[in-house]
Amino acid sequence: MSKIKIITSFSRYSDADLEQKAELIADSMTNNANFESPEPAISVLQAATTAFDTAIIKAKEGGKTEKLIRELKREELIVILDKLALYVQMKGDGNDAALASSGFSLSKIRNIVGALPKPQNFALHAENVGKIKLSLKPVRGAKSYLYEYRKKGEEVWEIMVYTKTTLVLTDLQSGQQYEFRVAPVGSSTEKTYSEVLSSYIL
Repeated sequence: MSKIKIITSFSRYSDADLEQKAELIADSMTNNANFESPEPAISVLQAATTAFDTAIIKAKEGGKTEKLIRELKREELIVILDKLALYVQMKGDGNDAALASSGFSLSKIRNIVGALPKPQNFALHAENVGKIKLSLKPVRGAKSYLYEYRKKGEEVWEIMVYTKTTLVLTDLQSGQQYEFRVAPVGSSTEKTYSEVLSSYIL
C-alpha cells in the first residue's frame, strides 16, 4: 500500500497563491495536536510570510532592487515550507487524516481508494469570502473521503483527505470558478467519484 505524500512543488505557485498557501498552512498547524512541535516553528513561517507580503507590496511600486528582494523573500519562504513539509511527512507517517489537517496539498493516493457506491447528495454551500463548504451523504463502508478541487480550466486536482462528510475549504480565490468532486475511501484500488460540481467563490 502506497503512503500518501505531501506535494512540495511550491515554485509552481504565483506570489499571491504562495502567500495564501503559507497562511493556510500556518493557520492549520497552529495548535494542531497532530504536530505539537513543528520544525521550523510556525512563528518562523509566519514571519517569513509577512516579510514576503511586504516585499510584494514594495515591488509593485519599486524598481529592480525591490523586485530582487521580493524574489529573495519568496525563496526564503519556500525553503521554510519545504523543511516544514519534511517534518509533517515524517511526523504524519502515512496518517492521511493527520497529513490533511496540516494544510499542505497531498499527492494522489494509490491502492487505498475503495470501490464503494457513488456518493449521494454531494452539494456545495457558499460560505464567507474565499470559503466554500462541501457536503455529502455518508457512504457505508467508507473510512474517509477524498475531496478534490481545482480552478475551472486547470488539469491538476488539489486533494484533501478527511474522515467527515463535510469539509470547509478556505483561502480560495474570490471571484474564481472552481470544480469539486469527492470519492469514498475503502479497501479496493478503484475510485467511485461523485458528479463534478462547479461554483464561483464569493
